[in-house]
Amino acid sequence: MINSKEIVKMLKAIADENRLQMINLLSCESLCSCHFVNILEISQPNVSHHLKILKEAGLIKASKRGRWIDYSLNEENIAIIKNEFNNILTKCKKDCQLTKINCD
Repeated sequence: MINSKEIVKMLKAIADENRLQMINLLSCESLCSCHFVNILEISQPNVSHHLKILKEAGLIKASKRGRWIDYSLNEENIAIIKNEFNNILTKCKKDCQLTKINCD
């Protein structure tokens, strides 16, 4: 079971435009960092920095392929984030129903 601190860390990791785009790209296929440099038009050190944050948050995995490293989504943790976000929205809807006031 994942705790709330880990969930917050994951959400903070995707609260950046470049990292969110990386997650989006990885939802289609595994990619090498050089792909991110070309697609996002940011420097290799910048790409490495963003990948490190996503990896430390547990959102992506890295696998070595010869001298290259391919990155892919950590599907298990992505599913947890989706589920957690749905739970938050469900709770908000219930709270909204409880606070409705009839002004008539």
